[in-house]
Amino acid sequence: MNTKTFEQLKSLYDTVGGQEFGKLCQKLLAIAFQKAGYSCVAESERGVQGVDIGEVEKGDEKYSIEVKTTTTDYVTYEKKDEEGLKYKKEKGYTPVLAVLKLDRFSDWFFIKADSLKVGRIYIDSLRPFRMHNLEQKISPYFEKTVEEHYKGALQHGQSYLDNVLKQKREIRKV
Repeated sequence: MNTKTFEQLKSLYDTVGGQEFGKLCQKLLAIAFQKAGYSCVAESERGVQGVDIGEVEKGDEKYSIEVKTTTTDYVTYEKKDEEGLKYKKEKGYTPVLAVLKLDRFSDWFFIKADSLKVGRIYIDSLRPFRMHNLEQKISPYFEKTVEEHYKGALQHGQSYLDNVLKQKREIRKV
């Protein structure tokens, strides 16, 4: 990610803390997918517990995405994450673990999550399993999304980003 994106994300993290930051990032990522032309539904918008971004579709591409953010060298992949992705895979969605380490020059890792084991996963161990094409498609949109919605997210949090997601879906329906 570019320096400006990192600084804005770091400011969000410093302001809202880790757990809230992760929720904001999952919504920013969902908006980035929408900007890239995908239809997507963040599960939290429907009040359903499960995969963070459950239905991402464009043409024959169908993804279900569990989002993890961290400031450490690892993420924790939980049983509920595995079960949620497995359920969506049975519905025809490719299971993806999206990982963002909040660090200068870090980018999203999109990992095909079929064979991940529950537990602590070191980010560097994920490198061989990255979905580079998807990362390259979404990264520029994520940077634009953060720049566009940084102030709204900082001032109004998740509700602001939920409204952005909802508006983009309604525009697509028209």
